[in-house]
Amino acid sequence: MQESDLAVRTNGITKSFRGRPALNGVNLEVPRGSVFALLGPNGAGKTTTIRILLNLLWPTSGKIEVLGLDGVAESLEIRRKVGYQAEIQQFYNRAVVEEVINLCRSLYPRWNSDRVKRYCDIFELPARVRTAELSKGKLTLLGLVLAVGPDPELLLLDEPFSGLDPLRRRQVLQLLVEEMAGEGRTILVSSHQLQDMERIADRVAFMVRGRIILAQAVDDLLGGEKKVRVSFAGPPAEDMERWPGVRSVVREGSRFLITVSGHVDEVTGKLKKYDGAAYEVLDQSLEDIFVDYAGEGLK
Repeated sequence: MQESDLAVRTNGITKSFRGRPALNGVNLEVPRGSVFALLGPNGAGKTTTIRILLNLLWPTSGKIEVLGLDGVAESLEIRRKVGYQAEIQQFYNRAVVEEVINLCRSLYPRWNSDRVKRYCDIFELPARVRTAELSKGKLTLLGLVLAVGPDPELLLLDEPFSGLDPLRRRQVLQLLVEEMAGEGRTILVSSHQLQDMERIADRVAFMVRGRIILAQAVDDLLGGEKKVRVSFAGPPAEDMERWPGVRSVVREGSRFLITVSGHVDEVTGKLKKYDGAAYEVLDQSLEDIFVDYAGEGLK
């Protein structure tokens, strides 16, 4: 993929806090116009990565490019083109919603007032209520409104569904996909809501302990990661762990559960050679795949 096709590119990013590594050689490529999900357990480094993209944190080493611009030298220009929703929403407690919106509007060279007003109406955000009186879910929605206000080319969302009930979460997803992604904008989202990410993301990256352990298109990932449950009429195959694509073999009583990555046809072809062997190929959800890979990364 050419650099011009990328909204975000990092090369060997590291970050340490008081000598303790938070990021360890992060290589990330986010195609323009995509919905990219960054997934990982708490403390994996997702928020640190997003903050480095905005130059809110400086990397210890490595190179960052955002929208074709140098992540450090051209950070001011980047911020003009990027919308950001932080994981934790913090506002002046005495300020009302309308004042917060007006303040943010003054910080950007362009601002989509019509979209902001419409989103406030959809989310039922009261203009004259102080932010200190808003629920956690309403604060999350206000953060999203402020992130989309400047009509960003790149939208960075850090846990954007915090405090939202299922109906409101689905409403937000629909707006993000139909409007923001539908207009060709790039969305990089960090979230624990794996089912939601499976529904909207084009690509995902799994992050564990400051490293990207897998990055792939969602359709390719779901199509290539399978489990095969097999029972043998006679003695089982002794070398299944060494078959192409086999990542693990777990015994389940008289049966075996084989986790396969990208070589399911080769595995089933080998199983067919065993007389009386019965097998079924099981699809996996994004959450199943994430748990498998994240579990390996935490060993």
